[in-house]
Amino acid sequence: MILAKEFSRSAVARQSDFTTSTNERGVFVMQERSSNRKRLVRGSLIAQFAASEATSFADAAELIWPHIDGIDLNCGCPQPWAYKERIGSFLLRQPDTIRDIIHTTRGRVGQRFPISIKIRIDSDLKKTDQLIQTAIHAGASHIAVHGRTRHQPSTAPVSLESISFAVEAAKGVVPIVANGDAWSFVDSENIRETTGVQGVMSARGLLANPEFVWLSTSYGLPFGLFHRHLQYMLEDRLMKQERAVFTQLPSLASTIDYLESLGMDFGEES
Repeated sequence: MILAKEFSRSAVARQSDFTTSTNERGVFVMQERSSNRKRLVRGSLIAQFAASEATSFADAAELIWPHIDGIDLNCGCPQPWAYKERIGSFLLRQPDTIRDIIHTTRGRVGQRFPISIKIRIDSDLKKTDQLIQTAIHAGASHIAVHGRTRHQPSTAPVSLESISFAVEAAKGVVPIVANGDAWSFVDSENIRETTGVQGVMSARGLLANPEFVWLSTSYGLPFGLFHRHLQYMLEDRLMKQERAVFTQLPSLASTIDYLESLGMDFGEES
């Protein structure tokens, strides 16, 4: 999640928050549902922004859209600081603001460029239905639905029933993508079959994959982002004293050396 206001106003923020590579989208083998035919599909890069009003989001979109394949509005971040700033999950009960953001951004990047939103379910599913209908009518390309409310921690089970409700609310007009507890391919298949979604998004499941370290060093991910993600991945594995040392590590080399001293292997991809 990139803060749209800072991204649109500051060159320093743009340089620190967004980098890309011609190779990072990847190529995947996809089997068509209607036949056994398989074909190669190029991956897509979507940038997710947080915004509290239309102008900053549209400004950020106008700056970044030549380098990406789609842009997403975060309407689900539950962190208190985000809610206080009127971004993330604050927007869950602000459908008019979401409508204005999508409309304004469409005027900048055109009707064909994908603009999506990512939401959490509301404890009042009527609010979720209203939000989905508003986003669709405003021109959202697809909607990702996290199956927890903004008050629920990540340890709470995902409500697949609520994600199914979102699928029904969309009535097939736009794809619904499920999010939450997709730790493996088997999990993803179960979520898709149970809810009827058109796609499944994995967040923590991918961040916890050790392959992240090799990919990060190969593509030159800025050290600040690399370090922050590793902190997230290792929070349950490091003791308090080890975490204190880890947070002070100043470089990629020192980070890998320290983790290898703890018995973790970060050799190159085999």
